[in-house]
Amino acid sequence: MIKVLLVEEQRLFRNGVQALIDQESDMEVVGMAKDGDEGIKLVTKLNPDVVLMDIHLPDLDGIRAATHMKSMNDDVKVVFLTSYTEKDLIIRGVSIAEGFLLKELHPKELYRAIRDAYQGQNVLSGEVAAILVDSIRELTMNTKQVLAIRLENRGIRLTSRELEIAKLFMEGKTNKQIARHIHLSEGTIKNYISDLYMKLNINNRQKAIMYLNNLVDM
Repeated sequence: MIKVLLVEEQRLFRNGVQALIDQESDMEVVGMAKDGDEGIKLVTKLNPDVVLMDIHLPDLDGIRAATHMKSMNDDVKVVFLTSYTEKDLIIRGVSIAEGFLLKELHPKELYRAIRDAYQGQNVLSGEVAAILVDSIRELTMNTKQVLAIRLENRGIRLTSRELEIAKLFMEGKTNKQIARHIHLSEGTIKNYISDLYMKLNINNRQKAIMYLNNLVDM
């Protein structure tokens, strides 16, 4: 039997999740807390297998509460719940917890997440996983690489030189500044920019800059 501790400020949500979990034959809610401090005390008292905890809690937030819980019990698994995605909070959260889920998930997904976390697996909602993937890409790829991939996804392929010029172009540099930076004539840069307009099917400098920057930032 998987022993689950719920840590959630809203009583209605707590009771609803408890009712769902107690329907399953292999798991049960052994306790409920309204904030992080109370949750920490119940971890010591009840020794749950999985703590299902809102990351947004009054006074002591979920991340700090989870840190305390794990310092007292290495075996306890923590799965965070949230109503909305925040990149910085997600990155902080997954460094301490076994899971990160959006509250709008289907009950079957909740059951599976609890079972997987109990088995030591990491569980993530699709939206959370997408944010983490994008963060990893930002860390492992430079702007030119991201731009190249996202342009290719749209059927636009640039050479290495074109990508170099496109990056400087995106930064708002003039043709003269680009030419000076990569040691080519201003006329050559003008030709490259014209080719870029053609490939993007955009003939306005500001619109082209905005399009490229939006691609990288998406």
